Amino acid sequence: MKNKVRHGYFLQQKIAPWLILLIPMGFTLWLKYYPILRAIFISFFNYDPINQPGQFVGLENYATMFKTQYYWEAWTNSFVFLILQLAMTFLIPIIQALFLNELRKMKNVVSTMYLLPTLIPTTINVIIWRWVWHPDYGVANQIVKFFGGEPQTWLSDPALVKFCIIFPGVIGGGVSVLLYLSAIQGISADIMESASLDGCTGWSRIWHITLPNIRFIIFIQMVMAVSASMQLLDAPYMFAAGGPSGASTTQGIFIYNSFNRDYNYGRGSAASVVLMMVVLVMTAIEMRFENAERE
Repeated sequence: MKNKVRHGYFLQQKIAPWLILLIPMGFTLWLKYYPILRAIFISFFNYDPINQPGQFVGLENYATMFKTQYYWEAWTNSFVFLILQLAMTFLIPIIQALFLNELRKMKNVVSTMYLLPTLIPTTINVIIWRWVWHPDYGVANQIVKFFGGEPQTWLSDPALVKFCIIFPGVIGGGVSVLLYLSAIQGISADIMESASLDGCTGWSRIWHITLPNIRFIIFIQMVMAVSASMQLLDAPYMFAAGGPSGASTTQGIFIYNSFNRDYNYGRGSAASVVLMMVVLVMTAIEMRFENAERE
């Protein structure tokens, strides 16, 4: 009887979890890690999809890519987009969540209003904002002319196109607000009560109590924001297709064009591998800074 109990315990505690995770782990390896290994493999070939894998060229795809000015311009654009993204949009959901937490009435209604815009497809959002930035009848130029300024060509101006692509994020909202709000509401009531008794209220409470206690979720969101910005593709492509004159061409667009316009799978794979390594290094640096500050 004891052997049967031990056998059942062994199956439930040791074998069952692995059986449950087996299929998800299999799909993760197949759909996540296999494409990465495949991209690394293809990057060493002058890839021929008909007669796979084609001619082995070693590091030639990397060397040729590194000598291309268009490639380095795409890197410059990617880092500019990253800086604009963090400077213009990263703090806004945190501020919105802090104010939302202070509401005593209609908190659920306002939370829903923040979430609803995420249901609008990216394509529709881009169409709306392309109309806003239109040089002839767009709202942006109407506002500029109202204040006595000169109309701008916005998306056709290399100096303004990056700003125009990132600016819609200034509205904030979305799932990030709810994540921050949940983290704020998860702070122990005892901590908040002790802070109030000590006279720590208002902005002082936010700075010394609230923000330190949601630091981890801010860090996670920072990592995700940096990773997403470095891989930016959809918005720049739909707004300006990488133009004008390559001013909005990111690494994502460079890789997309290598595969779908130039049919250079070796170069596209090489660019993907380099981008992956850069994102990994940046993430590791962020995590190291976070660990150093905790210590």
